[in-house]
Amino acid sequence: MGSGQSSMQVRLHKKPKMTQLELQREYQRNLSEQRLAVHLSARHALENNTAFAQPHDFTQIPGINGHAPSVIASTANNESFYQHRSTTIHSISGTSRTGCQNFRWIDGRRHHNMEEAVYVLPNDIDEMDRLHLQHYVVRHAFGGNTRAKFDAKIHKDVLDVGCGPGTWILEMSTEHTETNFTGIDISAVWPTEIRPRNCRFHVVNAIKGLPFEDNTFDFVYQRFMIMGYPAKDWPFIIQELVRVTKPGGIIELTEIPIVSNANGPELSKMMEILEQACHGKGLDTKVAKKLDGMLRKAGVEGVQACHASIPVGAWGAKVGQLMRENSAGIWSSLRGWIKELTSMNDAQYDAMIKRVFVEYETHKCYINCYCAWGVKPHPTEQHSTAPASPAPSSQLPTPPPPSQSTPPVGGDAGELLRHAAVI
Repeated sequence: MGSGQSSMQVRLHKKPKMTQLELQREYQRNLSEQRLAVHLSARHALENNTAFAQPHDFTQIPGINGHAPSVIASTANNESFYQHRSTTIHSISGTSRTGCQNFRWIDGRRHHNMEEAVYVLPNDIDEMDRLHLQHYVVRHAFGGNTRAKFDAKIHKDVLDVGCGPGTWILEMSTEHTETNFTGIDISAVWPTEIRPRNCRFHVVNAIKGLPFEDNTFDFVYQRFMIMGYPAKDWPFIIQELVRVTKPGGIIELTEIPIVSNANGPELSKMMEILEQACHGKGLDTKVAKKLDGMLRKAGVEGVQACHASIPVGAWGAKVGQLMRENSAGIWSSLRGWIKELTSMNDAQYDAMIKRVFVEYETHKCYINCYCAWGVKPHPTEQHSTAPASPAPSSQLPTPPPPSQSTPPVGGDAGELLRHAAVI
């Protein structure tokens, strides 16, 4: 890893005038080296509507029968890598953290080591790769990196809460070079060597409050924290997001529910186990559908909401295949937790997941991704009833919301994700 970083640094010095695309590819390679190229290929396949080969034999579906997901390579146990990274990571207070303080191992996967945090997914390389892939699919679903209108002339300071490996914030900071971007997460899993100069990261546990002054950011973005915040803490979190947003600034939230749609009997069993486990940790598995209401309750004006339906499985063409890869990564990440809850052994767990992947195809399973956004009012507008809403970045179709029993129709990638509807 060290020699690879050195060579990348040398190339940067030799090419001081790198294009944005070249810089983006450099820091993405720094995130997970060669394996991220597969994600980029998948992303280009989505954008260019070109072929993206995936296995159709159920016995070879990634993540079942003991196979590691084809994109999520089996490198999570590289402890020496994390020990090396820990010497380069610093929290917002400026104090360094050692590897033994930062993480613990569960069923061969690396996790954060903060007892007060409820987040159950790993924070290792495999999980970061899954998050990269999920980012590209969700970005395609909503037609861009934000649903609210992002204006670089106005939005000069941006906060990404729960940034993970930084895929969203790195893309945004590369595209909008005159805007300052700040990413925070409970685990330092972002690139430490190669990243845009207008991008910085801090280790922060948002449940304890955001370490920023009031009215600091013009745009505050948060997504995929449904398994990170207990239900009781969501109102406080939303208030914190509003507090650090400047009057007239935008808050945007995106979440995917724990439970998918059009599930078969085996998938329904697994979802029931997962829901009960989440409830046991105090999580709200349906918070994705409440985002707009929480924003309004926090005083946000002009709140808008939408959702996009994303197929899971080869039946959904390229998008469905990529979402199946994402699902393989999720089940791999949840393996240790679910085995502990159910007393399954490895063989039983693999057999169950194999049946789940078959049902993705036979039942045409899909998930809904929800997004809500709005504007923090100016002090004089706190008691005004007139909404002040930003225009959406790209107008989604506005038919009546589809029935939960009606999955999106498979087909071309450009059509698969046009089943979004304003709620």
